[in-house]
Amino acid sequence: MKDIVSINKYLDILSLQNKLNNQLLVCFTRNLDKGREKLADILIVKIDSLIEQLDKEGFHFIQSDYSGDINYENSEQTFSNDKKMGTGICLHFHGFTVQVYWVGNDKFYK
Repeated sequence: MKDIVSINKYLDILSLQNKLNNQLLVCFTRNLDKGREKLADILIVKIDSLIEQLDKEGFHFIQSDYSGDINYENSEQTFSNDKKMGTGICLHFHGFTVQVYWVGNDKFYK
């Protein structure tokens, strides 16, 4: 693969992951008293809000996968910000956590 992430961009990705996970943790702890039956809905709204904020910052994420579940801990959503779906900076939300990673254009498209 030739489309690899630079060290500085990788540091940005790690920083973004940390920032988003902190926001998700705060959201989760602030809403515990609402009960688990409400947490899945709260999670969807929070993720939408985070994506909207990131887009305002210039990321332009699109959703590439969704696996919703009434049990928040089983809910998954994936977004990417490159012109080709599933490449660039990717966000994989799993419950109230997110993994942020890079997928180069040449991984799937040659």
